[in-house]
Amino acid sequence: MNILLVDDHILFRDGLKLVLEQIGDDVDISECGTCSDAYEIIKASEGFDLILLDVDLPVISGMEGLEEFRKLDPSAPIVFLSGSDDRKLIKKALEMGVMGYIPKTLSSEIMIHALQLILKGSRYVPDNILEGADDLTKPEIILTTRQSEILNLLSQGKANKEIAKILGIADNTVRVHISAIFQVLKVNNRTEAAFAALQEGLISPY
Repeated sequence: MNILLVDDHILFRDGLKLVLEQIGDDVDISECGTCSDAYEIIKASEGFDLILLDVDLPVISGMEGLEEFRKLDPSAPIVFLSGSDDRKLIKKALEMGVMGYIPKTLSSEIMIHALQLILKGSRYVPDNILEGADDLTKPEIILTTRQSEILNLLSQGKANKEIAKILGIADNTVRVHISAIFQVLKVNNRTEAAFAALQEGLISPY
């Protein structure tokens, strides 16, 4: 699993890397302190499974740089890290398509749980931030761009190896995404996934 961590506080990055290593096996973490450096890392990479982006970066903030991140790696789920619990900022971030908003004050246990949910296709915002907010509701579960691509091919009857070849990714990566899709759609197999996707308007009827 390839993760990009963008935060200008080195000590925080060092602590967060220890947390991220607990998410799963073979976690590879790239890190930097600015959006500009992050752009170069993405350009030189084969893409990331998760991007953790500090909102309050110098020169180019996470919010300002979000669109460029999406252009460079459209399939990667992006999660904002912040020391603020400003509900207006959180609402704007969710409207812009980020998959999560994680306060830096979260315990490592809760943060791991939140990131695991996000990697399965869910969005995450702490309950205590959502509680009592009239203008902010829990966002619906959605699929990432890559999961949508795989779901479309899966619904066409493509096997995992075919999907992997078409998208230029590893067979195991396809399996991981399909497992996440099943959990998001609350289904147990490919047929149920295709039917649920059709009902939810996630794919077009053929």
